[in-house]
Amino acid sequence: MKIKKDDPRLTAYVLGELSPDEVKRFDYAIAKNASLKLAVREIERTQVKLLNSLGTAEDKLLPRQRSAIMRAAREASGSDKVVELRSHRKAFKVWTWPLAAAAVVMASMFIVTLIPAPDHGEGGQEVANGSSDTRMEEFVALENRGQNRKSIGLPLVAGNKSLSQITNSIRETRSLPSKQEVRIEEMLNAFPLDAKASVALWKGNSLGVEVMKCPWSPSGTLVFVKIRGANDRSSTVSVNYQIDETSVISSNLLGYEIEDNNRVRMPIPQQLSAGTDTLLAILIESRNDRLGKLTWAVDGEVGPEIELIRDTDREISPDSRFGALICGFGLWLRDEKPDIIDDTLILGLAREVAAESLVPDRYDFLELVDQAVKAKNR
Repeated sequence: MKIKKDDPRLTAYVLGELSPDEVKRFDYAIAKNASLKLAVREIERTQVKLLNSLGTAEDKLLPRQRSAIMRAAREASGSDKVVELRSHRKAFKVWTWPLAAAAVVMASMFIVTLIPAPDHGEGGQEVANGSSDTRMEEFVALENRGQNRKSIGLPLVAGNKSLSQITNSIRETRSLPSKQEVRIEEMLNAFPLDAKASVALWKGNSLGVEVMKCPWSPSGTLVFVKIRGANDRSSTVSVNYQIDETSVISSNLLGYEIEDNNRVRMPIPQQLSAGTDTLLAILIESRNDRLGKLTWAVDGEVGPEIELIRDTDREISPDSRFGALICGFGLWLRDEKPDIIDDTLILGLAREVAAESLVPDRYDFLELVDQAVKAKNR
């Protein structure tokens, strides 16, 4: 199917006015075309603005978004019964075609401009001990200027308490949590997620990686890293992200703050207990698909490296799609990059995840996202 970004059927797609067969064809075409994705995102953004100004401010999910979530819930349960979200909404009023046409015109006026982040200064390295119960307050820094390759040491331990604090704020107090309560690394590790696109094994430990395009940045990449300890023993492990400076503009280990642009909060090397695992997410802005590599060592012995290359043709796993939603939702809660990561984007990510069959905890998270948007706009 040949679809142009100014095709008026894109508006019908956003409004849920296409037939199921047409929706499937549009889903496939949009997934393969970055310009169509941006066009859909801008139409959704415009529809929400129109909804706020001309319609009811209570309903933030567009019809196609809500139907996708309901369809996923039916598939997950294996029955035809639809389990409604606990936060019931009033019916969404379908806009007339003249208004939809106006939305297309408005959407075409948006221009997305990416401004590369500047390189940072020099830094040194510090080693400290960490705890699974508290935020890692010590720092290790491996950022150098010029021709030297930059490197970021990755932590092996992350808690999982943040999601329960966020859930309590949204559902009990009906308000968004404070920025301090939102820890993206803990949100990720509240779910059993894997990264299996590339896996390296060393002395009973494993290092898994999956690379995907960042949903909110055309030049951005999300790298999910799964570090898993051996089943029968603890090991002293160090894992480092070696940055390809010829390609990478900036990199950010989500959930770990950077101080003075050159120090990341984490201890290295660390003790990896038997059978434990941690999922991390690195957000990378780059000029091309070559991002660097992961290097690691177990008990002082260097293991096999993993090259990090963004392959736009690779099918992304449901775990990484869900991980991208968690990362985006965490940044949205922290009000980071609000001009890019807004209500429309977050609901769009939830819609894409809802296209997959969902287990109960993931469906509950979609419900939490919906409730959070409602609490923000109350």
